[in-house]
Amino acid sequence: MIDLGVGSSFAERYEIGARLGRGGMGEVLLAHDRRIGRDIAIKLGRNPADSPGAARDAAAASADEATLRERLLREARVQGQLEHPAVVPVHDLGVGPDGAVYFTMKRVLGFTLDQIVAGLRRGDPELIRRFSRRRLLTAFLSICQAVELAHARGVIHRDLKPANMMLGDFGEVYVLDWGLARLASDPVSAVHEIRPVPPGESDHRLTAAGTFLGTPGYLPPEQARGEAIDARADVYALGAVLFELLTLHPLLQRGAPDDVIAATMRGADARASLRYPERAIPPELEVACIRATATDRHERMASVAELRGAVEGFLDGDRDVQQRQLLADQLAGAADDALPRALAGDRGAHNQAGQLASRALALAPDHPLAQQVIVRLALTPPREIPPEVDARVEETLRKTYCWMAKVTGVLYLSWLPVGAIVLWMGLRDPLTFAVWCGLTLVTAAVMLGTAWRGRYDAWSYFGGLVLSSVALAFTSRLFSPYVLTPTLLTVNALGFLLQSRPGWRPATLLVVVAALLTPVAAEQAGWIARTAVIERDRITILANAADFGQPATSLALIALVVAYTVVVGLTLGRLRDRRLAGEVRVELGAWQLAQLVPQTRATRAH
Repeated sequence: MIDLGVGSSFAERYEIGARLGRGGMGEVLLAHDRRIGRDIAIKLGRNPADSPGAARDAAAASADEATLRERLLREARVQGQLEHPAVVPVHDLGVGPDGAVYFTMKRVLGFTLDQIVAGLRRGDPELIRRFSRRRLLTAFLSICQAVELAHARGVIHRDLKPANMMLGDFGEVYVLDWGLARLASDPVSAVHEIRPVPPGESDHRLTAAGTFLGTPGYLPPEQARGEAIDARADVYALGAVLFELLTLHPLLQRGAPDDVIAATMRGADARASLRYPERAIPPELEVACIRATATDRHERMASVAELRGAVEGFLDGDRDVQQRQLLADQLAGAADDALPRALAGDRGAHNQAGQLASRALALAPDHPLAQQVIVRLALTPPREIPPEVDARVEETLRKTYCWMAKVTGVLYLSWLPVGAIVLWMGLRDPLTFAVWCGLTLVTAAVMLGTAWRGRYDAWSYFGGLVLSSVALAFTSRLFSPYVLTPTLLTVNALGFLLQSRPGWRPATLLVVVAALLTPVAAEQAGWIARTAVIERDRITILANAADFGQPATSLALIALVVAYTVVVGLTLGRLRDRRLAGEVRVELGAWQLAQLVPQTRATRAH
């Protein structure tokens, strides 16, 4: 229940809460108005005499106090008289118990544009969801309208920046902190009567060193020089804010105030699409930023209404084709400048050239120079393979090897039916036959396991190679090392060599040659029984592992050769098809890119 009997004194009416903010002229506190029964914000003037370490004489302190008092009164009156939804309404104006001037105003809840931009820059998902580019630009229009109203009343804000602009929780838009505002008719000297605020007390964004007031990075050169200013000073600040909304980065890099002011004097580069090509800046808005932040005020937009009109034109879809072409020429030219370094192997230049050329094509799809840059980048391989490409190639090799391992695993299992034919022939050496069957099963298991696990490393490669080569070497006990075994080992080695890394090839050949020569050497040394006798006019194959009964022997030879030939032929054909498909994709991509280039030679537009 509201108590109408609440006293009229400051302490009786207002219950002071937490500090909401602090600046060079005072502090803003949360308070509860007991009489009305609502939460409000109170801005209390700062007492210069309370500044720690501020050694000053009585006359200087009195002058500072009077100036601060005058400014706070002027802020309250300016803010109270500007009746606009984007200007926080003032409720009351008075003098506190310590003699300091205060005024009360509506408490606003929400995010400042500074907080929103910082959150979008770091990828805050909630802020990204709530504040699209279109919503920010729509809010920017409301800010422009509030500043237009102030200009129409003869008031210049002088400290427009993202930290002084707030978006409420329910769609409200506010322009805050009119503490530096002044009438356009005020004398220039009125700007410089206040002495610098001690470093410990000032807002870190408010510069009070030297003879200017405002925020480095947002104030125009003439304001930094202490010259007379007009509405174009606020136009400059709004242009800097627009740049920040579009790029999520400040127009001028943050740093020491003197460094930022020096950069302001040199002139800001507001070409957002060149500085931040990844942000896809609309060309109309980039031009608006450039014109609004011109170093020379006479080249700047003449009014906030002109800046607002440019943003409204963009939001209404009124795109300037000629301006898009001009920006496309600039982007394509910058891409062409980066092209020699890109082709020389500079990865940063390669990325820059590609991004700039892509931006140019987005603005002008038929731009010949941008097309040429894209095609040359695509058709000229870099001197060093980028890590991303190397990773994709490695993945392709792994998949191809695993596919081959699955096929060869099935192939090795297909040998086992031949064992039944050998049993039909008549088995003489059961141990050799059992070892061959065991090695064949183990080899098939290793290859199928490799395919299932998706591994492509030296252990899986050489494990399969050695096991399969040893298993094939045991076939020499059936028909000698000279008849069938060399063919089987050679084709088996070919399959592995097609999937080997360059460093594995010598070892692969060594394993295969060893598997081929070991049975021959063992027979010649007498370690195992001979399977062949070589005479002047004949080579006689001896039946050691199995009898050569007919028709089993002929059927075994034919089955081995046919099965091996068919399976290996199909496998190699499939490998060739996969490689050919890759080459076709590359050539087709090159052909499609080449279609982008006009028949006439592309030249840079000047």
